[in-house]
Amino acid sequence: SVKLFPGVKTWFGRVNDHCAENGLVCEHYIISSGTYEIIQGTPIAKYFKRIYACKYMYDENGEALWPALAINYTLKTQYIYRISKGTLDVTDDYNLNRQQDESLRRIAYHNMIYIGDGLTDIPCMKLVNAYGGYSIGVFDDRKGDKTKVHQMMKDDRIGYFAPANYEE
Repeated sequence: SVKLFPGVKTWFGRVNDHCAENGLVCEHYIISSGTYEIIQGTPIAKYFKRIYACKYMYDENGEALWPALAINYTLKTQYIYRISKGTLDVTDDYNLNRQQDESLRRIAYHNMIYIGDGLTDIPCMKLVNAYGGYSIGVFDDRKGDKTKVHQMMKDDRIGYFAPANYEE
């Protein structure tokens, strides 16, 4: 029952088709401070190569016992590094932290597009933006408040902003 922004259900298919028509490989990841199980239950979850989000430990009855993983704004940047290096397994600290030349990265930062809608996205948007990638701040046009994205643009944390409307 998660309410998605307009057009988001068809956006991934359209982007994937566009990339395929132009000989590009496109991968989608989500790095969220939200709850993994809720995101996994959405109709768009199937489009993500990986979902990095907060998780709980559960007992034998499926009752949440304790937070198993909490993702905040600082930890989100670690997942950008993981994606860039191709070290997607969250338990693989060795490969995450080993020195790797930028030219050997699985996905160079300048080939990344980061779309964010909140304050916890700012460090990732700044990181991707600083290394030649593209950071887009989106805002809920129904509320009409562009204050956050205007400030992020002014602070050079994003290169673009747009309403969170993913319709064609």
